[in-house]
Amino acid sequence: MNASVSTPREMHLFVLALLAQFLWALNNSLSKISAIYIPSVLLAGIRAILAALIILPFFLIRKPKIKKEDFWKLTALGLMGIGLNQFMFVVGVARTAVTHAGLIIPIAPILILGVSALMGLEKITAPKWIGMGIAFVGVAVLQFSNSATAGATLMGDFLVFLGILSFSSYVVFGKGITRNYDGIVVNTFAYVTTAIVLLPFTLYQAKDFDFSVVPWQAWAGLLYMAIFSSVIAYLIYHYVLTHMSASRISQFSYLQPIMTASLAIMLLGEPVTLALVLSGVLVLAGVWVAERVR
Repeated sequence: MNASVSTPREMHLFVLALLAQFLWALNNSLSKISAIYIPSVLLAGIRAILAALIILPFFLIRKPKIKKEDFWKLTALGLMGIGLNQFMFVVGVARTAVTHAGLIIPIAPILILGVSALMGLEKITAPKWIGMGIAFVGVAVLQFSNSATAGATLMGDFLVFLGILSFSSYVVFGKGITRNYDGIVVNTFAYVTTAIVLLPFTLYQAKDFDFSVVPWQAWAGLLYMAIFSSVIAYLIYHYVLTHMSASRISQFSYLQPIMTASLAIMLLGEPVTLALVLSGVLVLAGVWVAERVR
């Protein structure tokens, strides 16, 4: 990862980018723990509601001026990049291994490259194609190996992939509008909209669910998901994104599988298989090749 630091300002951004990655990496394991006791759709809905309630007062106190033409853009952007991303991730990680999810997350730079190319913002050269191919071979190894991690499913991995795709699209489409609004504005639109969209499903699942059987560990995980990974980490990421190129900040995702796997091993006892290691090497190598020539 090319993340050299030459000034105090760059060091400041570097540390914040690392902190955001760690908060999200820890969220992966805590989401899995909470999803054991709380249905994943209900978990995602409660998370969105809590996050909206946490960030909305800050939005109302600041009373930011929103241009009329940007209202629906912010709504769609937040719902796509944050709401859909988190919903797909929570539902997906409940159906797969955290270490699997941790190896799908680093392909975000590849997906950002692909979305940028589709938008005509970037050309995919031969080295980039090679890097993308290597990365997806790594994902294929993870899916089809006989030594795949127990508890992992193709559907769960695919849902996590869709979540990363939505976030990658957010990075590309949101670069222009995020220059005009801070993270509180973007995240408020995202969580309020997501909470409203998921409210019927949340209420439907909540009416027959016995919340008294949920242990404190699951509640603690849910609060962490709502406060740290949903609000604080995204505010940090948004701040860094406004001062650092999307392609450069995406390089910090190289650290996600290392952090995620380490935490999953410590907190969940997930095993490390040969397929997992080989897949990780291929995915990170492919992303490195594709990003190096950008």
